[in-house]
Amino acid sequence: MLERSSNEISEKNEFKDVVYTSFDKDSNEIILESSKVRETSDKVFDFSNLVTTFNISPDETATIFADDTHFVSKDSKQCEMNGNVRLLTEEGLLLETEQSFIDMDKKIAHGDTEILITQDDTKFFAKKYKFDMGNKVVTLTKDVKGNLANDLIIADKLVIDFDKAIGKDFKKVHAFGNSSYKTVQYNIRSSRDMIYTDQYAEANGNVDLDFKKNKHNYRVKSDHITMDLKENVIEKVVAKGNLRIKVDDATSIQGSYGILENDLLTITGNTVIFNEKGKILCKKAILNMKTNDIRVYESKGVIKKN
Repeated sequence: MLERSSNEISEKNEFKDVVYTSFDKDSNEIILESSKVRETSDKVFDFSNLVTTFNISPDETATIFADDTHFVSKDSKQCEMNGNVRLLTEEGLLLETEQSFIDMDKKIAHGDTEILITQDDTKFFAKKYKFDMGNKVVTLTKDVKGNLANDLIIADKLVIDFDKAIGKDFKKVHAFGNSSYKTVQYNIRSSRDMIYTDQYAEANGNVDLDFKKNKHNYRVKSDHITMDLKENVIEKVVAKGNLRIKVDDATSIQGSYGILENDLLTITGNTVIFNEKGKILCKKAILNMKTNDIRVYESKGVIKKN
């Protein structure tokens, strides 16, 4: 620590109301304010009620609050923080937890305790985390749950990328393991992974998509599904592999490939239609989502129910 000021010395190697100034590896200033500092060994300090301000990028700062802080060595910018740990970015993203290990040179914070991340109408909860401030990435694991405005996301692991300033713009949310993303219009689930942005979504592995359009209910199951979005409303859906579609619990369609665009759902590849009349085999089927009428191409036959 290069600079020290104290209003009072309470006992040997202990100081009250202290302000320290140090620098990270890029010569950016680190300011530490503490109600009490105790020197535990040669230039190794423990801080009480620490407030730390430092740069996480050339044009953005963050502030960390903690009840107790221990720096691991006299020259290191690594510290262990415990008790009411809060990390607040300049753009208003707040991380709250009970324990965190901070590396101020690498701009990384991580811990194995429950964490709550909030900003405006965004909220995430997990039991383990890693916050790479330099690369603008938050990784959450164990019982991950969160809200993006009115949307609900659940995952085994969640990686959140920020575009510009941390907490200002979400670039991408990548969910791993059994995950789901639920909005007012649709609910999509997968067993492998799912990527979500404000204009695009992609899901892999036993994908299950429920949505409502033109007062009709649709359930789409496939190996892989992508969606183009506009203001969180589905504009286009592409499904590949083991495609199964159910319409209003009355009609089912199977195929290898499907595309929904402009109120038309086109299914190709060994297409089979199931309804109250029986089973229709064809090369291609097009479902009009406004009327729920189905146009059949190159029918291979009809198997009627008894």
